[in-house]
Amino acid sequence: MARADLQNALVIDHEIYEASRVDPSLLDPIVRIEGTLPGRAKPFTVFRSYNGPHGAYSEYFTITDKSGREVARSRIRRTTLRGQMFSDQLASLLRDVRLHDGAEHIAHFYINDIEVGSIPVFVEAADGGDARVAAEETFNKALQKGTILWVSVPRPPDRKGRPVGDHTQAAWFVFDDGKVYIFTGPTEQEIPGLVDANEVTLIARSKDLRSAVSTVPATTRIVSTDEDLWASVARAGLGRRLNLPDGDGAYDRWRERCTLVELTPQFHLDDADSGPPVSAAAPAAQAGESNGEAEAKPAKKADDIHVEAQVDQEVFDQLIAEGKSERIARSKAKAAYVRREKARLRAEQENAS
Repeated sequence: MARADLQNALVIDHEIYEASRVDPSLLDPIVRIEGTLPGRAKPFTVFRSYNGPHGAYSEYFTITDKSGREVARSRIRRTTLRGQMFSDQLASLLRDVRLHDGAEHIAHFYINDIEVGSIPVFVEAADGGDARVAAEETFNKALQKGTILWVSVPRPPDRKGRPVGDHTQAAWFVFDDGKVYIFTGPTEQEIPGLVDANEVTLIARSKDLRSAVSTVPATTRIVSTDEDLWASVARAGLGRRLNLPDGDGAYDRWRERCTLVELTPQFHLDDADSGPPVSAAAPAAQAGESNGEAEAKPAKKADDIHVEAQVDQEVFDQLIAEGKSERIARSKAKAAYVRREKARLRAEQENAS
């Protein structure tokens, strides 16, 4: 069988890759270390594209350090290339890879046990302060581009003293000078426990909703209606909140019926993390295998698209910003996603035929 060729490849920190989907200027092909070297690498994704004659192939990759010692090896994967007119991409999310030094590593790619290409892997220890700056920049960019975020509020133990999971809810917000402001109350996105909480978690997500770009703890403070800050945030909120039922009258309604909570993100550098953690896999990567590796998901067919699969982020954001409940917004956004995705896949199938 004629040999396949490596068209391109990229090894990149997973959090940085997700952040670059919000702000492309943040794209930086590095692998970061949790703490100091030697140490465990933060989750990173290996993207690669192959081109070759149509047929079935076995594929895997390895990563070696400067001495040639192997530090990671993917499982052998059976894959089918579509032909020499196509470039077929694979992606693997790697976790728990231990690196011993910060020198340049090498990723080697194999098809049918033949090395078809290699690329450098750049390693950066995450204890120099850059990670905190990148985390803060990622969070700020996500909020500047988005209309909603998710707020996770701790809940007290139940009557038997057993822990209860946090309450997480989408909310529209005002973002100013690095701080998040949220109106909550009986007439405006009531978030249980937010007013009484000392600290919450803020989650900014990318456009496909499943991928958390940044997860950051934040301290809380109630903004009094007597403060000048309250008035300036309320005026900004009139422009942020879509389709206000009472228009400018919302200003007085918020003053009378709602509480304004100021949330200050805390970008610590602590023991095992140097920035906000990322909670979802890269776009093509799915649930991990037992060896810590996750492989790319095959393309969906039109009949495989279900309402539960994803949501249309723009529709969801708009409905939340209009004051719709998260349940209604999610349901309508899922339906919108299904309609759009099925139409796209049908069009692709018609073009291919």
